[in-house]
Amino acid sequence: MLLPREKPFLSGLNSYYLDVEKFIQHLQGEIGTGCLYGKGADQELIVYFDESDIVRGLTQNRGEHALASEQLDHVLAALRQRNFQVSVYYLDPDSIFFWGQLPAFRRAKERLPSSKVSLPDLVFRLNKKDFSGFIEVDVKGRNEQAAVLFFHQGQRRGGSYYWGTGGLSPSDDDYNTLLAMLQKSGGSYGLGYFTSDPVAAPPAAEPPSSPPSEEAAPEAKPPRLLLEIDQAVNEFLAVYLEAGHAKSGLDPLLELRLKFIDFVSVYPVLDPYGKACISHADGSVTFADDEAAKAGAEGIVDCAWMVMEEQKLHKKFKAALKDLAAKDVLRIHGIAAER
Repeated sequence: MLLPREKPFLSGLNSYYLDVEKFIQHLQGEIGTGCLYGKGADQELIVYFDESDIVRGLTQNRGEHALASEQLDHVLAALRQRNFQVSVYYLDPDSIFFWGQLPAFRRAKERLPSSKVSLPDLVFRLNKKDFSGFIEVDVKGRNEQAAVLFFHQGQRRGGSYYWGTGGLSPSDDDYNTLLAMLQKSGGSYGLGYFTSDPVAAPPAAEPPSSPPSEEAAPEAKPPRLLLEIDQAVNEFLAVYLEAGHAKSGLDPLLELRLKFIDFVSVYPVLDPYGKACISHADGSVTFADDEAAKAGAEGIVDCAWMVMEEQKLHKKFKAALKDLAAKDVLRIHGIAAER
């Protein structure tokens, strides 16, 4: 789940001692608008409320998608089953419906260090790609994340900062303060992308159980037949990384992964959230199946060449690929390693 970065209005509460429905009614009278967050051992929940209504209630089991509803039945059911550590955040009237209606999102698996890409440079790149989502910002020396910045079609719409109030500050002064902190201490960023996936609703009450039936055996996963593509792509990537490291200050693997993000609509198999193509720390990749291998290989070669051309290393790269035996394997599958 995604939480405001401001200091909680209340914290350290235990759901065991709370009548949550009455507690929310009390909060509606005392602070007006905000959210109640509960953290359990393997589940989280959050309730957004304004002065008179429940805006949205969500529950999320670890490793699963969140379930959302304007009713609290699923939240109350979770509270009856386990205890939660409860915090309350104040959200001002201008931000409550923004937070309460956040679309579904996915977080990138890896964080970007500020030593590799500055926040203004990252924002510039995301602006060019009409990015809609958020950046979670860590600053070294803080135990908690300093800020979360929100974007819609590439434009920064505001941010939630640990020193702020209300949940969504559009102030450039707050943003510039964050930039100064990163410049002084360094930090890292985590990207989250809004998706068009509908937020799942809680399941309806189950009908009376019927006699058990035999479950169908899970469909067998077809064996991999085109493993030579994996080997060829990884040999290609080894040449790419060597050529890229020749330029001082360039992190070719980071640049390549950012390019995957830029062109995820063209090559969805390279989606960093997906499991079709896994990019490892040493630069190698693993494909989930033959279909992903063919589509992923084409995308990786195209993205690698884009990085080399942007960095003015294309001539060096082309010369290094002349002796690559794997280019013949790629050619058989319609992929030109040389440009």
